[in-house]
Amino acid sequence: MNSVEYHFPVLSREIVEVIRNELKSWDEIVFVDCTLGLGGHSSEIIPCLSKNSSIFLLDKDKESIAIALKRIASLLENRENIKVLNVSFSEFFENLELNGKMLIVLADLGISYYQIKNQPGFSFNRDTFLDMRYDKSQPITAFDVINTFSFDELYDIFYRVFENKRLVYKIVSVIVVDRKRSEIRTTYDLNKSISKVVSSKFLKDTLQKIYLALRIFVNRELEELTDLLNFFKNYKRSFLLLIISYHSLEGKVIKDFIKSSGLTFKKIRPSKVEISRNKPSRSAILWVIKK
Repeated sequence: MNSVEYHFPVLSREIVEVIRNELKSWDEIVFVDCTLGLGGHSSEIIPCLSKNSSIFLLDKDKESIAIALKRIASLLENRENIKVLNVSFSEFFENLELNGKMLIVLADLGISYYQIKNQPGFSFNRDTFLDMRYDKSQPITAFDVINTFSFDELYDIFYRVFENKRLVYKIVSVIVVDRKRSEIRTTYDLNKSISKVVSSKFLKDTLQKIYLALRIFVNRELEELTDLLNFFKNYKRSFLLLIISYHSLEGKVIKDFIKSSGLTFKKIRPSKVEISRNKPSRSAILWVIKK
């Protein structure tokens, strides 16, 4: 099974429907896919857009971009106003000029199944180096965090996800003790340490949260999201912002933005049919924010 076959773009039908409704009022638009991934969403959105539209496809992961471009190659033919960029979306929006066009932006904040299965550090079920970087040019890996950060720094990183002081204290304590004996170099090394203080009954759930906390920190995910929302907080023209979030930390950042900006929004959740086909989608929420 290849990477494209097992990639299911979450809430794609709902996203296309929202964009089609918006295009009834606008012909020339600027579309930005902040998280191109394997191209699942863009492969369904691009055919809806007129040839006059400007399209920007962004991702921090070069490997994912290469796969996506193979998938959507035929859709990009005869389109002049399209750019594929290996950048974070916070960098991109610092320099964006639109000349009055309607702006439609999509940001899927989840990790792809391809990355979990093929890239080092993301899955606690595979014994790989504790990397966890989307962008391999970034200096800090999960290995660096686990082996060099102070007790207090590790505690802060994990507490954001757990909010259980006693459990976080036990986990950080065992990591600090074990790394003095030997580097915690791989995912299985980290799992072994955590299993010393967490029972088998709760180990899977605990590891999921530990890996989520590390991934968020290493890739500055909440900071990136905040930077994106700050752009729209100060943006004066019309826009449609579509964000797919997967956990409460992202949700809180988005809700705070909506509350402070006073923008109209609605939330859409996956259908039962989609969840049955793609179980990870059950935690997804599509935020439709409009001005």
